Amino acid sequence: MSAHGHGKKKTLIHAQHDDSHGGGDDHGEGNWLVSYADMMTLLVGFFVILLSFANVDQEKYEKAAESISKEFGGIYQMPYNEIVDAIRKKLEESGAGGQFTISSTQAGIEISFLGTVFFVSGAADVKPEGKILLDKVLPTIKKESTDFDVVIEGHTDDVPVAIGSAYKNNFELSSIRACRVLDFFMGMGFSKAHLTAVGFGETRPLVPNRDEDGEALIENQSKNRRVVIRLTKKSSSSL
Repeated sequence: MSAHGHGKKKTLIHAQHDDSHGGGDDHGEGNWLVSYADMMTLLVGFFVILLSFANVDQEKYEKAAESISKEFGGIYQMPYNEIVDAIRKKLEESGAGGQFTISSTQAGIEISFLGTVFFVSGAADVKPEGKILLDKVLPTIKKESTDFDVVIEGHTDDVPVAIGSAYKNNFELSSIRACRVLDFFMGMGFSKAHLTAVGFGETRPLVPNRDEDGEALIENQSKNRRVVIRLTKKSSSSL
């Protein structure tokens, strides 16, 4: 009797072991699917929360999107590339090749012109060639970037304004230059509420104006004399 009972016990234990083993595989796969679904739900919720804010910081949003894309093995493409290509094509057709740079950033679009494109040294009135260029390219910018705020920056080198100049200093000169370019945007029908002009003088050079001995670096100074047009995505509160 005891021997027979012992045999049944062994059989029962063996059957239970098999059921537990098989169930473990099923639960393992189920847990993986549940975890994946939870992760996707959290990602969707993350983006919904971002979009629900009254003011979405576009640069932070794009950085988050880039980070998530890379984390999951995706390829992140910088936004606004199509707009950049359209504006670049128009600028090249207008004969500005070699006198500008344009790039897409996480915050928007940046177009930088050498100062000589629009102004003669020490002056703030836009040259005839600069007026022609703006007349040709601004319709494309307006068409391709209706959802952007526009900031026009004026920059100079570190050479002080000439004695007897109509301008007190480089801050004033760069500010008025930016305003002169802004006038063309207003004339093209851009909303004043989304236009800003600012002058930085010599405070934000791209490259050093002088070498270690204090001697002027003429080529560098030329690069620092520039006008920058920034197109930044409008915040939801300004739409």
